[in-house]
Amino acid sequence: MMKYAQAVLVTFMLGACTANVDLDCDAAETLSREWGEGLTAVVAEGEGEPRSVGSYSVRVYEARNGENDRDFFVTGLIFARDGFLVDLDLVDIDGDQNPDLIVSFESAGSGSYLTAHAWRLLDNKLSSVAMVEGLAPGTDVTQALIAQVASLNALEPE
Repeated sequence: MMKYAQAVLVTFMLGACTANVDLDCDAAETLSREWGEGLTAVVAEGEGEPRSVGSYSVRVYEARNGENDRDFFVTGLIFARDGFLVDLDLVDIDGDQNPDLIVSFESAGSGSYLTAHAWRLLDNKLSSVAMVEGLAPGTDVTQALIAQVASLNALEPE
């Protein structure tokens, strides 16, 4: 049922782009950052989707021949997003001495609320570390993610 709902949402969004010339559907944002030795993280909004809502991909590549930082695909995932991509950062938010990929979005409209997702790469697999949403404009999303991880860790038994 969930996959059906996602398919309907994607179909609706693509139709909205075609029917409404006011939607900016062709300017998908793509950002990248070096993520460890020889790795590059690439985050992109879904091609052809409205900037305000849709999907985003996180892809990780390894540079094997030194000429191209994206010559070998390692892993990747696609997720829903509410807002447009505004920033990527690498910060260790969970204290494991490894940088986590922080992906930040800003909602469209008058609220300009912030959302951020933190991703970890372990054994060539992406996994979610934390997510915060509905943050006021100007909020430090990295500190909000660190606080969320700390509160979740406080709930774990020793």
